[in-house]
Amino acid sequence: MASEFSLSPVLTERGCTFKLNNQCRRRSQAKHVTRGGGPTEWCEMSEYKRSRSLAVCLCTVITLTGVSPTATAWGDGNNQLLIGGAYFSPRERSDPTYTELQDSALGAVLGIDPTFTSPGTKAHVSESQTILLAYARAFTDHFTVKLEGGIPPKFELKGEGVVQPTGPSGNVIQVDLGAPENNPLASARLWAPTVLFQYVFRDPSRAFRPSVALGTTYTFYTDEELDPDFRDALNQQFGRTLALATGNPGETSVSAEAEGGFGYIANVGFDWRFSERWSVIGSVSFLRLAETSTIAIHAANGERLATSKVHIDVDPVISALLLGYRF
Repeated sequence: MASEFSLSPVLTERGCTFKLNNQCRRRSQAKHVTRGGGPTEWCEMSEYKRSRSLAVCLCTVITLTGVSPTATAWGDGNNQLLIGGAYFSPRERSDPTYTELQDSALGAVLGIDPTFTSPGTKAHVSESQTILLAYARAFTDHFTVKLEGGIPPKFELKGEGVVQPTGPSGNVIQVDLGAPENNPLASARLWAPTVLFQYVFRDPSRAFRPSVALGTTYTFYTDEELDPDFRDALNQQFGRTLALATGNPGETSVSAEAEGGFGYIANVGFDWRFSERWSVIGSVSFLRLAETSTIAIHAANGERLATSKVHIDVDPVISALLLGYRF
């Protein structure tokens, strides 16, 4: 009776191992007998080596073809670069404009309050669009971290209502924020680098995969510019009177500043893979974002005559469509 052992490749979560079919050829030879006279069982090493070599080759082929329980999260690359367009649609809410004036004897005589709020004033943030860039890294089949940036979009600030002090002589200094010639009041570019922690549904082998994400962003502004007509109105209708009242007659200047900060973002989207490495990605994001816009009037000697601030909850909805490449 004769039987041969063999080695079979077995795929496990820890890699490729070998299974020994523990059957040895029985060979009876007259010169190899035990004390009891029975046949001796033994394994030919040449057969073992040939079986083991074949098993190693099979395991190598399996590993190289990627048939493994520990395959990459996207199957063909854990990294993804994305580029596309994004559209910002603010849902802003603003507080009335708050103004502080430098104390002056003339202001006290005229009954002009040094601090006041102008009821009926509002600020509106325009819609905008830009080029969006992103990088995503998949750490598991379902968990991804995404970094987003791009070309900072330009927003315009429009006004509504009249800024003027309270008191009997409040109409001595005033400016109409809603006047057509004064709008848009100002413009600025928004920088909002964002990190998203994304959960992707369905198996990585599926072409269409929806996702949800939460993240945070830090916003700041550059290239703040005031409308020339609005700047002139502030200097003529506010600045010169305040400069005279404080004993600093002459030309005045106006500066503008937008203050950002941290915001929070929620995102829903999808990834549709139309080839081995290329995908179309769509998303809608809800950004919790507040800003404070400040306009200051200065005398010729640099002294600050007035400061007006408006707090705006911008809270934009961001719609994006991107092209992604995995590697």
